[in-house]
Amino acid sequence: MTYLGLGLVRALGREGVRVFALDPSRRALGMNSRYCEPVITPDIKADEAGYLEFLLEFGRSLPTKAVLYPTGDPTVVLFSREREALSRYYHYVAPDHATVLSLLTKDGLAAAAAEHDIPAPRTVIPADRAAVEAAADGLPYPVILKPGESHAWKKKAIVEMLGMGTKVVPCRTRDELLANYDRIAAHDPRLIVQEEIPGGDECLVYFCFYIGRDGEPLGIFAGRKTRVLPPGYGSASFAESIYDPDLNKTALRLLQAVDYRGLGGIEFKRDPRDGRYKLIEVNVRFGLWDCLGARCGVNLAHIAWRDALGLPVEPALHYRTGPKWVSFQRDLSAFKLYRQQGKLTTRQWLRTLAGEKVWAAFAWDDPAPFLSSLPGYVWERLGPRLGLKRH
Repeated sequence: MTYLGLGLVRALGREGVRVFALDPSRRALGMNSRYCEPVITPDIKADEAGYLEFLLEFGRSLPTKAVLYPTGDPTVVLFSREREALSRYYHYVAPDHATVLSLLTKDGLAAAAAEHDIPAPRTVIPADRAAVEAAADGLPYPVILKPGESHAWKKKAIVEMLGMGTKVVPCRTRDELLANYDRIAAHDPRLIVQEEIPGGDECLVYFCFYIGRDGEPLGIFAGRKTRVLPPGYGSASFAESIYDPDLNKTALRLLQAVDYRGLGGIEFKRDPRDGRYKLIEVNVRFGLWDCLGARCGVNLAHIAWRDALGLPVEPALHYRTGPKWVSFQRDLSAFKLYRQQGKLTTRQWLRTLAGEKVWAAFAWDDPAPFLSSLPGYVWERLGPRLGLKRH
């Protein structure tokens, strides 16, 4: 129930849907939203079996079947693997388990891109260090190291080494590649070496969608990840809605090829060398700022709810552009880094914040999540400057 979950419950709650928000922490950002009923669960990362049993027991207690919305890769994998058991108490529209694993893993995604002729960065999937050494001299530097599974880099040892939220490690030379491989592979040997697509962060785009149970697209929406944190390799702190027929065509071709069903999002980067969108990653779930679609006329969360329940859905394949999604706390940090790099001035940053926006935390009709998070944010900013420490 961070930004992603909060955006999801607002998108559903504003349509009158009763929403249960499941999180192991009662203090999570969105747990006091007026649009949800908070439910404390076991932590799936620490106790997957306990989490599954909790879901089954909770489902048995409901008067009717609920619709499941995973908000992270661990829940995506669990819901997919245990779909037969969960389907007794929940509706869940998603691809089959083999497709889920293929799209979530970087090696599986690279194979899918090659099989279906989807433009993608050159990718090497080394079995060991010897394979990295063999490929190193022929790689187009700079390259990046990525985990085979995104959540693998949330391990404590890797977080301590690379920092929280690190998604890739850039390598400018052969020696850098081998050195970074050695230190990371000691904790996560399943690594991917990939060509780094040139171009600024404004070349990053994200295509959100819902594919109905019959295989037809019922909702599509896209945005540009104008700023990310950390710059170059992070997740969005500022995104703005766009419409691009070429992007739609490329994304829908991949989804049709893998026989996709349900919610999801695909990240691409437009390569300035040839103008083509290159496949970066696929999320088999609602994404960080997919709620922006609802402001633009495509409420993917609600479309998914109606389709899961077998209710009629009017396809939403066109939308207005212009509204932006902003995580102010994260974007302030991103702005400072872009400014240090000489890529953004204060005036330019403030100008981008003008116009219609969806704030990640604040909403006039649902202020409690923002207000409850404000003291912690202020403490993080001012505490160290004042020499104060939490007890």
